[in-house]
Amino acid sequence: MPAMGRFRGVGRLRWSIVAIGSVAAFGLAMALRPASSTPAATLPAPDFTLPLAAGGSGQLSLRQLRGHPVLLSFFEATCAPCIEEVPVLRDAARRFRGQKVIVLGVATGGDTAFTAQAFARTHHLDYPVVADEHQEVAWRYNVEGWPTSFFIDAQGNLRGETSGGLTLDTVRAGLAQAGALHCDNCTAVAPPTLLSEATSNTAADALSADTILPARAAPRFSLRDQNGVFISPDTLRGKVVAFTVISALCREQCPLIGQALAQVHRQLGPAGKRLAIVAISANPEFDTPAATQAFARESGWQGTEWHYLTAPRSVLSGIWKAYGIYVAPPAPIFKAATLDHQPYVYLIDPRGRLRALYDVPFLAPRVAASVRALLNGA
Repeated sequence: MPAMGRFRGVGRLRWSIVAIGSVAAFGLAMALRPASSTPAATLPAPDFTLPLAAGGSGQLSLRQLRGHPVLLSFFEATCAPCIEEVPVLRDAARRFRGQKVIVLGVATGGDTAFTAQAFARTHHLDYPVVADEHQEVAWRYNVEGWPTSFFIDAQGNLRGETSGGLTLDTVRAGLAQAGALHCDNCTAVAPPTLLSEATSNTAADALSADTILPARAAPRFSLRDQNGVFISPDTLRGKVVAFTVISALCREQCPLIGQALAQVHRQLGPAGKRLAIVAISANPEFDTPAATQAFARESGWQGTEWHYLTAPRSVLSGIWKAYGIYVAPPAPIFKAATLDHQPYVYLIDPRGRLRALYDVPFLAPRVAASVRALLNGA
């Protein structure tokens, strides 16, 4: 499976001036969504307050870092390119000490304060890290995959954005663009493309997906779920269906899908009762009832409408093909947890039509916005 998407208990204390000095010591030591029309040169960086997972305790707001150029790095703890760029970020935090630069990591994409703290400890990070557990900050910054980095000037304005792993040259160019240093030979980095505030707040009138699909009837299936009930697109009419093909034993992208869909349900609030999660097995030989129940429990699907559908491989293969999802031949029992398949999520509208496709990983607020749009008749 692809490793990435398109780039393919913390206290409530506020930071004191002393704590900000500690951060300074560290730092000194996806899209079919409308972008803001504000010129890049004066685009304010959206403020946020998030719990610190490394580099201090309590919470940190971006506004508290005014007076320092900031390299803001969005990452996910299991993302290979994110891990590969850590030495660059560590080097930048030390190299640009004299320019008062602060490197700030933002763990997102399903990370928690615990996983972010473990990441910082494992990779010996000497710059602060905050945990964006609900992915709402990544959503406001229009992050569509990770790693994604932003360059913010000392006045709190966004000056540049880059997707994919950083190099020292890119860091130097971005910081020069943010006014932190002088560089005659640097190539400009791309201007930031934020989701406009109005769209971010409403996000209910348009789909937001990696691929917007021409509305057509979803390929048919009729399979028994974990409760022995036959489920088909017809039985789910009137609801938005998040459709995916996964294995309950998978330990790579499948848990990310499960947890992200649970976040989508939570972020929908009362509208979550009109979302159905449908997972078709990619590993029917090993996806036992006990395994599927454990997967649902670990994903946080309690309280959601979810259906885990399975059947003999000869039956499922036609459904996989109809949805354009590759699933590798069955693996030996000792490799059951590493089955290769394409990790996609489709949205099916209340009329039973395919409307949107997401690569994995994806941000839950993005999918929740599309679900709201479909429920509103988009």
